[in-house]
Amino acid sequence: MKCRGLKRDVYTHGHHASVVSQHAGRTAQNSAAFLLPRLRDGLTVLDVGCGPGTISVGLAQSVGPRGKLVAVDAAEAAVSLAKEAARKSAVGNMEVRVASAYDLPYGDDTFDVAFAHQTLQHLSDPVEALRELKRVVKTPGGIVAARDADYASMLSHPVIPGIERWRDVYRQVARANQAEPDAGRHLVAWARQAGWSVEDIEFTTSVKLYSGTVDEGERARWGGDWSRRSLESDFGSQAVEYNIATADEMNAISRAWLEFKDNPESLFYYVNGEVILQN
Repeated sequence: MKCRGLKRDVYTHGHHASVVSQHAGRTAQNSAAFLLPRLRDGLTVLDVGCGPGTISVGLAQSVGPRGKLVAVDAAEAAVSLAKEAARKSAVGNMEVRVASAYDLPYGDDTFDVAFAHQTLQHLSDPVEALRELKRVVKTPGGIVAARDADYASMLSHPVIPGIERWRDVYRQVARANQAEPDAGRHLVAWARQAGWSVEDIEFTTSVKLYSGTVDEGERARWGGDWSRRSLESDFGSQAVEYNIATADEMNAISRAWLEFKDNPESLFYYVNGEVILQN
């Protein structure tokens, strides 16, 4: 644990109900499939930026009763949700607490695995966070895993101008918050800067698809939630506050997402970057 002033990053999404609704649909199976084959009974795992804890629960189950899952998030609101997720799932090997990715309250070589899902994209210094994850993971033999979206890859069909504008506005807002919305493509470079050699980096990609051919309910919720988020979440208010978009533009973006939601033939997809980093 390092003793220093903590960074105060701005979380572009915020914790509006529409944000939580989307994030609660994430599971270890749909968000950490590239990591699951590495997990086994008895491992200790750290989930950094755990959000509502739905992924954390699956990771805890993957390491069995002899293992342990520690879930941390910098936001009290997220930690409360993760604690409730642990309670509802009745996992007995999951601990949840408030902690910063930059200053983890654990000693060197504590965990077998550290995981960060859609977390690095929101940090002003993702390299420093990776160094901190590297520190708390066992050497040799431990691994750090991360998965982040690439917002520039986000596409809808049919093309809806309001959603095209949404993508540009979101990326500008994130960068105004000193974050990197296209984090997925940067993971290898960040890992190199954090101290891993090329030989110790495994990089893969996966595509997230919202389509009625996969799950119509999920596709419709994606559109409905982003319609609300464009107006009611921190992202929506920041876009106007930062003079990146007008209130009228955000209303048009919200309507575009409803157009997406109401068209059962519409689909949306994007690329995630994924890394397994060997200590």
